[in-house]
Amino acid sequence: MLRLQFMISLNMVNRGTKFTGVCIAIYLIYALFVFVILPMLMPNPVAMSRSMLAQQTRHLGDLSKYSLETGGKPVRSMLVSFRGSGALKLLDYLTRQPGNYHHFSPLIAYRNRITQKSRIERALNELVSLYNCDYNNSLPMLRWMKTPSFKNFYGMQWKTCVAYTSEVCWNPEIMANICRIFPFINMSVYNLGLKYLSVLLRRKDLNLRILLLIRDPRGTMASRSNRAWCSGKPECSQPNDLCASMVDDYSIAEQLLHDYPDRFSIIRYEELAMDPSSGLKKIFDFYGLPMKTTEDKFKLKLSSVGLEKTNSLLFERPMEWMDTLLPQDVEKIENVCEEAMNLWGYNPIAQIANSSSGTFVALKTMPIFLKPNLK
Repeated sequence: MLRLQFMISLNMVNRGTKFTGVCIAIYLIYALFVFVILPMLMPNPVAMSRSMLAQQTRHLGDLSKYSLETGGKPVRSMLVSFRGSGALKLLDYLTRQPGNYHHFSPLIAYRNRITQKSRIERALNELVSLYNCDYNNSLPMLRWMKTPSFKNFYGMQWKTCVAYTSEVCWNPEIMANICRIFPFINMSVYNLGLKYLSVLLRRKDLNLRILLLIRDPRGTMASRSNRAWCSGKPECSQPNDLCASMVDDYSIAEQLLHDYPDRFSIIRYEELAMDPSSGLKKIFDFYGLPMKTTEDKFKLKLSSVGLEKTNSLLFERPMEWMDTLLPQDVEKIENVCEEAMNLWGYNPIAQIANSSSGTFVALKTMPIFLKPNLK
């Protein structure tokens, strides 16, 4: 009896050992395929990106005169705004347009808004290098970039990082070579003021177009609330710096509109959000970029509370801050930002009490904006 039990136990051990061995063998075969054989079978990331780009832009004809790789001159553009401006939906659309390579938040390594002269000059040189697909001055940026936001918005990372390892995906030489094949190079900058970025308009070698995105400071502050990247930073969590910069930007923007009428423009977030389909077309036309139709991307309807969401790619409601900010917070922002709001055409909330119709009109009509309904 004991002998029989021993034989049964021994047989079970042997079966368990065999099962473990099979599992180990399957894992080793899987690891060999994924980490050795598959990388050998896949094209290099630059060749893969070139193939995808050719397929996506075949309807645009020959774009070689716009590619740095072929000695051409890319169509370069920039979006200037503040953190919390609501630009992410616009950037999401820009990133996925055929032929467009987007440098998302390229000055992130500077963390806060850049005000020191030496850092400003270094930052401007860095931006010029990136417009020429040179990452040698941006190595600190790469250390900040391995986040979901950068994978979603930066360059071709939303595709490259899926197919290749992190070491390949964020390799500066590979990124530079991929950037160089693109005919359209776009950039979004949050932490450097318009008065400094405007000097890039003087550079004939860049032939840059800049769009300034302005948002109601109450909406910006509401968007920043409860955000980890803003918490504990007075320059971000308080409206003082934001509205002081908005005041500075107004006079600079007026001069730039005069000096560079074809290469500088402004749009208010609220006007874009109320008519994104038409607004996006105007932005792409200003940038000189082709775009896919937006009819299937944006289906909007107005309700008593504003825009209702009917598509995942839709902007925040322009007046959403009225539902999220406390009355004392609104009062504080309006007190600090009175001049900025007056310059940029935003009425105080007290306007509700003075409105005969009982409705809130947030925007004053101003002539200097790139309006979505202009032909």
